[in-house]
Amino acid sequence: MLTFSALLFVAVVVVAPFTVRGVACGHDLVFHMNSWLEVAQQWHQGVIYPRWAANANYGAGEPRFLFYPPLSWLLGGALGSFIPWLFVPVTFDICAIVLAGWAMFVMACEWFEPADARLIAVAYALNPYMLLTIYARSAFGELLASCFFPLLVLWVVRDRPARCMVVPLALTIAGVWLTNVPAAIIASYFTVMLLAVVTVLRRSSRVFFYGAVAITLGLLLAGFYIVPVLYEKSWITVPQLLAGGGRPDQSFLFARTGDHDHDLFLRSVSWLAVGEAAVTAFAVLGARRWRASTPRLWWGLIITALLAFLLILPIAAPFYRLMPDLQFVQFPWRWLLVLGVAYAVFVTSALPAFRGRSWLYAVASLALVIACNRQFQPACDPGETPFMISNLYHTGYGYMGTDEYTPAGADNYEIKPDFPEYRLRSENGQTVTGARVSHFRGGIYRKQLTLDSPQSVQLELRLMNYPAWRVEVNGSSMVPQSDDPTGRMVLVLPAGHSDVDVRFMRTPDRWVGNAISLAAVLLLGILSCSPSRFGAHQKS
Repeated sequence: MLTFSALLFVAVVVVAPFTVRGVACGHDLVFHMNSWLEVAQQWHQGVIYPRWAANANYGAGEPRFLFYPPLSWLLGGALGSFIPWLFVPVTFDICAIVLAGWAMFVMACEWFEPADARLIAVAYALNPYMLLTIYARSAFGELLASCFFPLLVLWVVRDRPARCMVVPLALTIAGVWLTNVPAAIIASYFTVMLLAVVTVLRRSSRVFFYGAVAITLGLLLAGFYIVPVLYEKSWITVPQLLAGGGRPDQSFLFARTGDHDHDLFLRSVSWLAVGEAAVTAFAVLGARRWRASTPRLWWGLIITALLAFLLILPIAAPFYRLMPDLQFVQFPWRWLLVLGVAYAVFVTSALPAFRGRSWLYAVASLALVIACNRQFQPACDPGETPFMISNLYHTGYGYMGTDEYTPAGADNYEIKPDFPEYRLRSENGQTVTGARVSHFRGGIYRKQLTLDSPQSVQLELRLMNYPAWRVEVNGSSMVPQSDDPTGRMVLVLPAGHSDVDVRFMRTPDRWVGNAISLAAVLLLGILSCSPSRFGAHQKS
């Protein structure tokens, strides 16, 4: 209870500047708030698990919830269902800080006394990269994912039989993949690094074997999300992820692209990374007294922190080109997620216990919060505050879609907000006379209408032409076309009477993903109940 209270107090301190400077309007605030608002709205309409963001692209929609991992938008939507939207980002920050700190406390208790573990938890919750993420980026998915990294260290490094890591490590891997993709890629590589270090230190290949089993099982548990992403990624504009400053080579420390805003932010991140790494390095010297008692933790943290820092430097460029999916980390400085774990442990354990030690760390932490807030929290654009985002959403006006989730071949920048639910035109693009639409019903996942026309007509819907939509006209399937360049759905209908039914279907890949996750859950249950898992305190 004392630890939870301390972490809650720390979280309140972190968000306290918002009472004076307003809620942080970081780079990703608009994206996340619109997602949360969509989720809460669909829940209100009876949709349990959203797949399609209907208000994106000014009502034409996008498959946002198929591709962005669910845990952060589920949490945001849940918070917004109970508290005013103005306070949802702040509450989310508090929840993420407390969860991250608590995960670190659980990890640290394995090797440190509770009082020291509490300080380590606070140091992790207040590490500089965490504060940057809160104040400058509003990257809520990545912020929430930070709670999994201490647990990865715990399950891999602790002194237990190697087989005991399978279930908890699998759950942790699944959790991070269901939270944020760049963080999940980093977490997967981080876990492999830890497994390699511990395998060498324990001189047992079983560590790496069981670790590989756990990683595989974790990916299978998240199969209901991962399989559709892998299968349907060709249906969207994935290259946009690496456009506009999103390539790793454009975000190594102190890189320059010529984009003033990008370079200015990168310079701030670079100095933060250098400072955090330097403080960690000096702290390692002060904490060397416990190296002999906990060599696995010592070497595991040092080696992975060093590798993480090297991956932020330009010398790592070949790895981003060669290693599977590493380029989708986008910004190499995201490896500070790994460095933050070592930072918290070594900074806190660098000084021996003495009277007033906690107060010293408290003053230093408060100074760090003030400095980071002053340096990183930007001035808000009036239209991008939580209050305005929420108000604009509830007008039904819609909002700009996400570049990378735009269906392939479409250009979301060409979509205008004043397009009606549907528009009729002749094959040569002229206005159609005599055509009449009746019985139009426009839901999130189904649209129906009846058309009577004396001539062939093109029906353009305010709906992005994504392959998961299935079209039936008078009971027969029809392959829709796409408007150039907006990507909205176009149906070529013959003269006469047409009953049009457009539905968002559960594609086969989603059935496969669900089946894989269900099988993994059953396997996890079997492993959890297996007698071989007991005897956790035996040595391997």
